[in-house]
This record gives sequence, C-alpha cells and structure tokens, in this order.
Amino acid sequence: MPGWHDAVWVPSLSAPGGRRARERFSYRAFVPDPVDLTELTFTAATAADVAEAETAIGVADHAHHLLAMETLARLLLRSESVASSRIEGLECSQRRLAEAAFAPEHAGETARQVIANIDAMRVAIELGSVDREIGLDDIRRMHEVLMREDRATGRHAGVFRTEQNWIGGRDDSPRGAAYVPPPPERVEPLMRDLVALLNRDDVPAIAQAAIAHAQFETIHPFVDGNGRVGRCLIHTVLTRRRLASRILVPVSPVLAAYGDHYIQGLVDFREGRVDEWCGTFAFAARLAVDGATRFEERLAAMIVRWRLESEARPDSYLWRACEEITIAPVFTVASLRTVLDCSNTAAAEVIERLERIGVVAQVSLGRRNRVYLNRAVLRLLDDFERDLLTDADGRAGRLRTSARAKTAIPPAVLPSVEHAVLETFPVGTEEPPDTGTIARIAGYRPDETRSALARLASEGTVVAAGDGRWILTAEGRLLRAMLRTGDAG
Repeated sequence: MPGWHDAVWVPSLSAPGGRRARERFSYRAFVPDPVDLTELTFTAATAADVAEAETAIGVADHAHHLLAMETLARLLLRSESVASSRIEGLECSQRRLAEAAFAPEHAGETARQVIANIDAMRVAIELGSVDREIGLDDIRRMHEVLMREDRATGRHAGVFRTEQNWIGGRDDSPRGAAYVPPPPERVEPLMRDLVALLNRDDVPAIAQAAIAHAQFETIHPFVDGNGRVGRCLIHTVLTRRRLASRILVPVSPVLAAYGDHYIQGLVDFREGRVDEWCGTFAFAARLAVDGATRFEERLAAMIVRWRLESEARPDSYLWRACEEITIAPVFTVASLRTVLDCSNTAAAEVIERLERIGVVAQVSLGRRNRVYLNRAVLRLLDDFERDLLTDADGRAGRLRTSARAKTAIPPAVLPSVEHAVLETFPVGTEEPPDTGTIARIAGYRPDETRSALARLASEGTVVAAGDGRWILTAEGRLLRAMLRTGDAG
C-alpha cells in the first residue's frame, strides 16, 4: 500500500510572512508503491474506453492521409506543446509561437519555453522510435532539453531533485500545499521502477501511457517541469508501442480543456482508483484523435482551395508553397526560397500570387526585408483548440463517458444515391474529384449527385474543398470501406 512520510520543515529565519512563517512545522509527503500490474483489472466500461481509444488511434495512424505526415505531425506537435505549457500557466498564442520560431533571438521568455517544450516532445517521440530499452538518462535528457534555457531553474535541468518539492500553497514552504511528493531519497528508486514500466509490452498501450504519466506526476522527480515531461512520456509510450508511429495524438489540449477532470484523474490514481484514471485518459485520447482527424480534413480542404484559387500546377513551386506556409506561417522571401530550393525571383512570385488571393499578408513595415504571415493556418490552429474546448456533445461536467459513434448515417440505411457516391468515391487522386467526376463514376446525374454530396457534407462524411471539388473525411473513408466489403448491412 502507498504510504506517508512524516517530516519536519525548518524554514529560513528570513522567510517572509511574519513569525508563523518562520516556525517549524510537520508535514506529510506521499510515497507511492512501485507500479504493480499483476492485479490490474478494468471494469467493462473502462475496458471498452481503452479498446475504443486504441482502435481509433490505430485507424488514424494507418489511414490514407490527405497531407504529408510531416506537415500534420509538426502542426499537431505545436498544438500539443502549446496546450501542455498552458496547463502549467505558460500562455502563448499560436502567432507569438510562430514569430518566435521565425526569429528566436526576439522571442519572449514564455515563447522560448514553449519552443523548448516542442524540442522536448521531439526527443520523447524519437526515444519511442529507437529499438532499445529506455533508461533514466533518457528521462533526464528530455528534462534537460525542456529546462536548460529556463532562467529560474535552468541549473537543475536534467537532474533529479535533491530537495523536497510540493504543489500549491506557499512558494517558500509546503505549508498548505495541495500535494507533497515523495522525499528526494525515494525519487531514483521509484524512477527505476517507472522506467521498467515504460519498457513493458504486456499491457494495453493506452493504459500503459496513462499509468506511466500518473506515476511520473506522483513522483514529481524534478524541481520544475514535471507536468510537461510527464506529458512527453505519453508520446514516448504511444510511439514505442507502435500505436501512434505516424500520427501524433494531441492529448494535452483535451487535458487542458478539462483541467478539473485531469487533476481529479491524477488524484484517483494516487488513491488507488486506477480504473477510473485509465478510463478518463482513454476517453481524452479518443477525443484527441477525433479532433486531429477533423483538423487534418479542414487543413487539407484549405490547402486545396489555395491551390485552386492560385491556379497552382502540381509541379510548381506555388503548389509546394501552399503546404510549406502552414508549417512556417511567418516567413520572408529568403526563408521561402530556402525551403523551396528556388531563386529569389521565384519565391517572390509565389508570395505575390498568395497575396493576390488573400492567403498571406505583409506584416512588416517598408519594402526591405518584408515579413509575411499566413493568418489562416493560425486561425485554424486556434479553432482546433477551441473545437476541443467546446462541449459540443453536451458533456458538460464530465469527461469520463463512452465515446459516441461519430457516423451519423448508418450504412445500411443510406439512400441509393449517397450509397453509390460513397462506394465509388475516387480516392488517392492527385486533386480532389469534382461533382461531375463523382457523378460519372457513381452513374447518377450531376444534380442528383450534387444533392447527395450536400446531404453527406451535412453529416460530416465529405467536405467541400472549393470549386466544386470534394474531400472524403475519415468517417467517409470508413463508410466507403464498409460498403465496398459488404459490412454495411
């Protein structure tokens, strides 16, 4: 059983706050047990949540993606890091982050810390990708990358704490703290046990990530940065177990959106209610992957619209630039030239075309060293986080619930036109198909097909990409596969 360590705090004689603040007092530090999975059992509801989350992530990871995986991964990594930092009180807008990434020398302290969080996340994902066991030094390395530039606690970067820390209450003592982690001499043994958990493969990956994260937060092994490193470990587990080897599951925006449930889940874990915490985490992961899928669809539709409106050819610099400016939304002629590997003149012509259709705008003054901004992708990133914050399904007051089935049209009762349109919808084409092409392949008149597509769009099965073209969503691809294999009825 987990236990408590009784200790006495001896404050500094110069501690602020009057005489009482300088008096010694007793406090209790929580000491968790090593992780024991031999008796790990789930209720039927939690087992279903874990299985649903793993299935949803697996489908998304192996799906035919509408964008280059590098593009999607980098944007989701940005949102994940912004949200993970926000949980710790570090607020940084997507625009400030983009500007800081473009000109790090002018970045503010908070933006620099979020960029460090992105770097630490990359280390965590790379750690999960290598074919070797994870060690304590790997965890220290993750923390070192995160905290080495921190002005307040950078000297502790990559080093397990040698002093008592706490959460809440006063800055100078654990008086009134909400939680006091184990004493420093217990940190390394507990971390060795945690590393052993990270190297296992005999437990569902979602449960493993949930338990590893909660145990890390319980140990709180570093002076600062524990929450961010703990959320990095989630991605180490999901990558190492090959559940999310291509897609990043942006779970931090969900945890940030439902902060009270997140904190309560960690309390549940500390108090032995592992089933409840794993269910909460599994549902958060399911929400995250659903949100990532919707984000990809919207981003792909936006890029298609830019290419159509700018009349970009597939073999042109302009075609490539439409995707590159989502990764680096703040840029100059010189930086775009480097990315596209083209001349200054060609890069300037690309920017001029994008300016003409309103995709980018100059945000610097004057005619020299012009800086351009792609506001649309920043708005899309903000909308993505807002989408996760919105209680669209009426889930106010609870995060832990069974994920609803997203497919609004049961395949067995699809009207014949919609049925034919979905079953024959062309995928894998260089450009999204237009209404005429879809009608010709489905064998219906254009007006019938157009009406069917509008109905499917209202159900989230297809997305209009502009100029009469259409993109099949993840739900649509799933329905199409079911129809073509005969599983729909």
